Amino acid sequence: MAATIPDPTSKESYCFLVDWYDSHANLTRQYQLFWFPGDKTIEMYDLKQHRTFLKRTKSDLRLQELYPGAAVTLNARQLFVRAYGDEYTRARMERQIERTLLVITSAGAQLGQILDKVLNAGFSISRMRMGRLDGFGGGDGGGGRSVAVELVKASGVADLLNIADQLSSSGKSQIYASPSLASAQNEINTIFNSSSSIPRTAQFHDCSLAIIRPHAVNAGHTGKIISSFQKAGYEITDLQLFRLEKADAEEFLEVYKGVVPEYYLILDEITSGPLIAMEITRPQTSTLELIPALRDFAGPSDPELAKVLRPESVRAKYGVDKVKNGVHVTDLVEDGELEVQYFFRILSR
Repeated sequence: MAATIPDPTSKESYCFLVDWYDSHANLTRQYQLFWFPGDKTIEMYDLKQHRTFLKRTKSDLRLQELYPGAAVTLNARQLFVRAYGDEYTRARMERQIERTLLVITSAGAQLGQILDKVLNAGFSISRMRMGRLDGFGGGDGGGGRSVAVELVKASGVADLLNIADQLSSSGKSQIYASPSLASAQNEINTIFNSSSSIPRTAQFHDCSLAIIRPHAVNAGHTGKIISSFQKAGYEITDLQLFRLEKADAEEFLEVYKGVVPEYYLILDEITSGPLIAMEITRPQTSTLELIPALRDFAGPSDPELAKVLRPESVRAKYGVDKVKNGVHVTDLVEDGELEVQYFFRILSR
């Protein structure tokens, strides 16, 4: 389908066909989404109404996030990329960006370090989830927790294989990387498009929820934050990347409405991009002990205060302000299991 650029002010643009499910009208709306590399702006065109839906505006959306099958969040709306919008975009994207798969089998204490190494090599995480991937890619078959990560980068397949070789030779956790682009596509579809068949690893008791906020994910802090939890003796017993619709975020944050002055800003931030939700546990630790300890570990919600009172806390290191404060952790003891269930039983369906 030929791209219709309503008002181009740049010599180059990329066009994608995207769908948005309008829950109020109970229908799927279709748009062209234009991404302009010159100034990192976007524009959307309504294909049914034949008019501009979103005027050209600045966006944090990255080009590597846009490929058929991807889900992206824009202005609290979750858009699904259905196809490339023109031949120019398809040819350029297929030359520039490859999707590949990393599986960290028997995922344990090295998870954060491995993710940090991959992110420092220029990869972006498109999708990620923990599950029981027995025997996958030479795994141990012991029913342990493994983490599958869909990664995006130019020359991604070859670059990830090199990293996997380095990690395997250094004695890190067992690593599997897709050996070819065709294998990557098949394996990604098997894991992420049929995720309901892969058993979850959440235990749903004596647990708390932690979320790496979108701003921290986009800043490349995922691996470092996960390592912080692990080094402090916490275990990540389930994990998944989510992109929240506004309605889901409102339901999750309902307890803060009318209580936290920054509620609406927090709502905007948590729906602004991908977040990483984690079930956090600690051996021989009940919910009554775990949640207060985890709150202290995260630090005060205001990073400036955290830098003074708890300079080694997660929010002191990775927070920006009261809204972009690095992580969410469960506040109330009675909410720990409920928050975990919300993400890993309800949203992950």
